[in-house]
Amino acid sequence: MASSTTENPDFLAQSRVSEVLAGYITPIPLELLTTGLRIYVKLRPSSKDRWAFDDYLIVWATAMGIAVCVSGLVYGPPYGFGRHIEAVPTEDLKIFMMGDYIFSHFYNAAIVGTKLSVLALYHRIFVTRSFRLMVISTAVFIFLWFCAMEISLGLECRPIQVFWDASVKGKCNNLVALTYFTNIVNLVADIWIFILPLPVIYKLQISISRKIGLSFLFGVGLATCAISAARLSVVVSQGSPDFTWAGVPLGVLSAFEPLGGILCANLPVLYRYFAKAFKTIKSAGRSHHSQSGYDYSNQHERSTRSVTNKWFKLPNASTTSDDKYITTSVVRGPNIDDDTTELRPMDGNTIAIQRMFVQDVSTYQDVEAMNQEVVRAHSNKL
Repeated sequence: MASSTTENPDFLAQSRVSEVLAGYITPIPLELLTTGLRIYVKLRPSSKDRWAFDDYLIVWATAMGIAVCVSGLVYGPPYGFGRHIEAVPTEDLKIFMMGDYIFSHFYNAAIVGTKLSVLALYHRIFVTRSFRLMVISTAVFIFLWFCAMEISLGLECRPIQVFWDASVKGKCNNLVALTYFTNIVNLVADIWIFILPLPVIYKLQISISRKIGLSFLFGVGLATCAISAARLSVVVSQGSPDFTWAGVPLGVLSAFEPLGGILCANLPVLYRYFAKAFKTIKSAGRSHHSQSGYDYSNQHERSTRSVTNKWFKLPNASTTSDDKYITTSVVRGPNIDDDTTELRPMDGNTIAIQRMFVQDVSTYQDVEAMNQEVVRAHSNKL
């Protein structure tokens, strides 16, 4: 649709291109950063975490999320997206619609990839049989839903060229109705997936504060539902005669929705790494403060310094491995290195519980004797 001379020039000169560029560029570095950190955490030499199926899925989802943004940048603003349709030449509009068709395929793959990655993470870390069956059933539904979306999009117009070339004779289905259906299912699936582990978490034998923390960690993905709901509210722009202008919010939210899913899928993996790094920094700070804040010439002060010994491996009757169960003891004494404590990952799908034992002793000699006794007992057990 070429420019009309009957339109107000100021109207035709209006532009939302800057919004489009910001909306498509912003998710790319965030997706690369969080997934890149996840890959680093998993593949670094000191990592005990094994590369798992959910990691492959999130890499795929990230690639598709970036493809959404790139296709939007390539086929969007250069061909009229962000401007009124009356100001867009017919040939440019044809290329834009072709790009929108490609964009839709990448979008479907990205949102499904993030959902399947989260479900694969659930399956890996929660061992309850009934819960795993529920996770698998949900994953099957999501995959079938993806197939249905792709088939519907492929058959949207017959022949498919009608989707982007109005000069071709053919017939198209109701695109607005299809988009509404896709987004409603997407929103319900997001809510279901991110509340799925909450009942299991609240059955764990841990403190209320830990339950709340885990619930927040796995339920933070509900924020993605807000993006899905916002996207649903602007789906009507698909049917607008001025869709190159009215469709800007829908396009931008379509780029941010995969970003939200990727951030939520990466958070549980990155949380453990950053929590460990924070503990290391905090431990180093306590060690420096203790060394600078006490006069070790005083025997009483030497008996009140608290440090953490290294973790000891404890045997377990149900396994022959010495890597699965660990504990620690806290003693008081002078000039003992404040070692950084690190939990080792346990084989299988289990949840580790850390327990600390604190013992006060009155003299430095008692501390040394206790440490030697612990080492001897540990050596005998091994």
